[in-house]
Amino acid sequence: MNVKARYYAGVDGGGTKCRAEIYSENGKLLGFGISGPANVARHGKTALESVKDAVCLALQNAGLNPQAYLPFTHVGAGLAGAELSSSIALLNNWQHPFAEFKFTTDLHTACLGAHGGHDGAVLVVGTGSCCGLTAAGEFYQLGGHGFQLGDKGSGAWMGRQAVAYTLEALDGVQAIDTLSREVCAHFNCFTPLELVDRLNSAPSSDFGELAPIVLAEAAAKTPSAIEIAGQASEYLSSLARQAIFRGATKIALVGGVAQHIQHRLANDIREKITSSEAGPEWGAVHFLKFQREIANAS
Repeated sequence: MNVKARYYAGVDGGGTKCRAEIYSENGKLLGFGISGPANVARHGKTALESVKDAVCLALQNAGLNPQAYLPFTHVGAGLAGAELSSSIALLNNWQHPFAEFKFTTDLHTACLGAHGGHDGAVLVVGTGSCCGLTAAGEFYQLGGHGFQLGDKGSGAWMGRQAVAYTLEALDGVQAIDTLSREVCAHFNCFTPLELVDRLNSAPSSDFGELAPIVLAEAAAKTPSAIEIAGQASEYLSSLARQAIFRGATKIALVGGVAQHIQHRLANDIREKITSSEAGPEWGAVHFLKFQREIANAS
């Protein structure tokens, strides 16, 4: 291979991992690499190292020496937290080792990838929740305000609701049921103090572990779980309707909890759901090339 050839890396950086894919100039996927967390708002300079590490690992996976090929690699990145002003300043001032580096949010690149660069929306239901859409060249984000202030309908939110119900049940305010017993068993905590001590400073991912339990109990007709799953699906359906109101005609459903709650979404939303054409890494490369076209035209 020619060391002077141009290579493209698409990066998808989230709170738990960073994944990069290497593409040739003609769009052929050559390799991929996975590194550590890359939520730039939370992890700062550590996120930047994760981006670099993921690209290096992807180059290695493609049979390319990172030391030789990194300066010839053009990188587009979709990063969690990249929309915040502090993150933008950090990323703009980064002395990166690449030939080129452009960034946006991970939700934006997920949307671009899901619809092959065309207009459409993505409804993300994983540990967190949010909705993003592209319409007439503009990108919009709905929800995704984080575990402390939002992310309703997500796996972590469902888990938090289940814990709150369990605490009330242990206090005698609610009825002890199979959901509350499952929550106690999952964390091996059987008193309110034990449960609060275990989860008071726990990350959202710990609460997200309860999502399969909540949905299984909802399927088993446990009233408390039905209530939680119902609130989640109602909110997610409303969020998707806002995307439709803004012009989205297709919605891709993504995230670890997405397929498990799809059947609970409102009928009008399920009718709009379509499969994803490509991943967020491809979307990041598309974003990079589109930004270059804009710069060349100006």
